[in-house]
Parts: sequence; structure tokens; C-alpha cells
Amino acid sequence: MKKDVEYQIIVGCNDPFLKSEYVKDHELSDIIVDFFARYNIDFSLLKINGGYLYNDGSFVLENGICVAIIGSTDEKILKLAKTFKMFMCQENVLVIKNKVDTKII
Repeated sequence: MKKDVEYQIIVGCNDPFLKSEYVKDHELSDIIVDFFARYNIDFSLLKINGGYLYNDGSFVLENGICVAIIGSTDEKILKLAKTFKMFMCQENVLVIKNKVDTKII
């Protein structure tokens, strides 16, 4: 097993001003898949549902996307997350970093 780092970037589909879907999750999936394919970056993508507490105190349920990437760097992932945040007009984007054991079989 190889020691590696997994990053997860979680992006919601809701517009922070309207507090409703800005883009459908399947449209966001297509955009993200196209992006990673263009740059030849290994990734996994999961459609997710969750709750989000806005900075103004309102809480909503929303669809979103979790992108998992193994073997990148903090700098590249944070840049990517900021790009998703800006592109999707998000109040916040969540980045998770996990140490994992990997093995390609």
C-alpha cells in the first residue's frame, strides 16, 4: 500500500442570494467532468445532498457535488476550490484532506 493524500471538494448547487438551485446537479457534474478531462486529472465524482447554514443564519437543503482527487497538492486543490467557488457563485466551498493508503490492482 502507498501512503497518499485524498482531497474532497464539496460544491453546492444553490445560489447564495436566491437560496435555490443555481444549476442542476447533473449540469454541474457535466461541467466538472469536462474540466477534469480537459486537464487529464484523475478524479471521482459523487452527487450528494446536504444541508447548509448560510452566513446570514438561514438553513437550506441542497444538492451538490463531491469531487475526490488523490495525489495532488494543497496549493493546486485550494486554487481549484476557489475556482469552483467563483464559477458556481458559492458563499463557501468545503475542502477535506485525508491521509489514505492506496493500491492500484
